[in-house]
Amino acid sequence: MTVKRLLYLDFDGVLHAYGEPAVDDDFRFIDNPRLFQWLPILTDILVPYPEVRVIVSSDWRYHCDDATLVKLLGPLGARFDGITPSHIGTGLSRAEQILAHAETLAQNTNWMALDDDMSVRRRADAGDRRFVWCHPETGLSDVRVQAAVCQWVKHLNKFY
Repeated sequence: MTVKRLLYLDFDGVLHAYGEPAVDDDFRFIDNPRLFQWLPILTDILVPYPEVRVIVSSDWRYHCDDATLVKLLGPLGARFDGITPSHIGTGLSRAEQILAHAETLAQNTNWMALDDDMSVRRRADAGDRRFVWCHPETGLSDVRVQAAVCQWVKHLNKFY
């Protein structure tokens, strides 16, 4: 049996600090070297695990098409496996959106979510190891977050 391995990924507060300017007044991307500054950390962790696919759960999914998201993911772009569906106006928290999407997948799916949303923090604090909360100012630069991702990829079959 093949197990699908998915990483639900937020951008702001995970791949770079929350609040980093990304667009100008005309909503064109600006050149900001701090955007996606921690993407290389995640890339390095995932190199030995090519089976891990990426689902974008970031709000960037509302503003960017799939091709742009692939480009923004840089070396992880080839792992892009879609986005979580839009739940605007439903009142669902980010964690609930991720859970709703994960429930639509086959039973043999192993997943983890990296996010700075407080709903993810509540799930993580409650002991759900599929959710890893990132501090919005440190994201993936935090060794605690890196360790959680490393533990997940090294023990992928143990997190059902």
